[in-house]
Amino acid sequence: MSSETENAKFSLGGATLYGINAVVGSGIFLLPRTIYMDLGPASLLAMLFDAVLVLLLAVCFAEVSCYFDKNGGAFQYSKSAFGDFFGFIVGLLGWFVTIIAWSAMASGFAKLLIMAFPALTGMNTIISIALVITLSIINSTGLKTSKIFTVTITIAKLIPIIAFVFIAIFFLKGGFDNGNFTPFLQLKEGMTLSKALASTSMTIFYAFIGFEALPVVAGEMRDAKKNVPKAIIGSISIVSVLYFMIIAGTIAMLGVGILESGAPVQDAFGMMVGPWGKWLISVGALISILGLNVGDSMMIPRYGASIADEGLLPKVVSKKNSKEAPYIAIIISCVLTCLLLLSGSFEQLAELSVVFRFIQYIPTALAVIFLRKKNPDMKTAFRLPFGPVIPILAIAVSVWMLAQGADAKSLIAGAAGIVIAAIVYFALNGKRKQAS
Repeated sequence: MSSETENAKFSLGGATLYGINAVVGSGIFLLPRTIYMDLGPASLLAMLFDAVLVLLLAVCFAEVSCYFDKNGGAFQYSKSAFGDFFGFIVGLLGWFVTIIAWSAMASGFAKLLIMAFPALTGMNTIISIALVITLSIINSTGLKTSKIFTVTITIAKLIPIIAFVFIAIFFLKGGFDNGNFTPFLQLKEGMTLSKALASTSMTIFYAFIGFEALPVVAGEMRDAKKNVPKAIIGSISIVSVLYFMIIAGTIAMLGVGILESGAPVQDAFGMMVGPWGKWLISVGALISILGLNVGDSMMIPRYGASIADEGLLPKVVSKKNSKEAPYIAIIISCVLTCLLLLSGSFEQLAELSVVFRFIQYIPTALAVIFLRKKNPDMKTAFRLPFGPVIPILAIAVSVWMLAQGADAKSLIAGAAGIVIAAIVYFALNGKRKQAS
């Protein structure tokens, strides 16, 4: 049985695909217009700048993941470095924000499906809930089925993206010849360079959100202490190249016309290969957001189950069925996601919960420093150079991102979330003490 379970787990290649799937969504197909808006072609430099910023955070996750071979991601890192209380806050808020994200992704899938098939108009909520329930059922059948589904969907979503990137290479020179990259810096009227760079960087940064999902399911990876850090760095590097080329190819074909396009990548690919290019990208967008839903359906319950496994939530939450799937956590995640979809409030919550992402990023970067001190003689598969410099830079990047992208409402929501999580922790902790 243990051999079958190990074989069902993700290999390095599968883990890398899972990481790519967790980041790349349908947004990339609409992203170039927003990125181009403030800087023009110079937005390509903002993309490179942002890739470095994201890598700073990603490599922090990569190092601390070397200490663990179980599910939980930032929750496990914070718990090990700073204790149960801080770990619980990071974990509970992380579970909460991923459930909100799944609601948004399920709703997004329904919207794209209705755009492709207008006869389904008015069935948004039904489609979204049906998707969440279906994926939860698939997830409950065990890791092997979920893995096959995840890998298949990821490969399918990458086909149109890789096709666009490969073909775009042959059109870049024409873009330069046609003047679509000149002048290189085209500041939007009323924008300063620093303000435009910050705005564009924030847009690009949110396109990379999701890389933290891979360590959450580390327990489902073979030789996790070696493969998870490799998969994190590999997936972010691949996504960075794909994103850069998508933006460059779109600018090469459309130039300033990108601002007039509602679907710039589709229009650019249509110019490259004909009408079927638009169709391929449209299908790719639908598959991409389906892939995000598949990844969420697998990751989110395991996030909650990992907290219960550590005794910080009732043990029943981590209970598994005969297929080793955490079916109680799957049911809870499914029900909460469906309730959000029925309430229609998830979109507002998604806007307010941006700050919760950094409640995972900042403790993870800090954990690099603390776990090194706790395990001074431990040899790991991946170790950052330059001592604490990179983690400190990652923390500074996170603070900068919060300052640029989070309004007062979001910060208040984040503070309220921390307070509520703390109250829940002490309520559960008190009950355990009384029971003992």
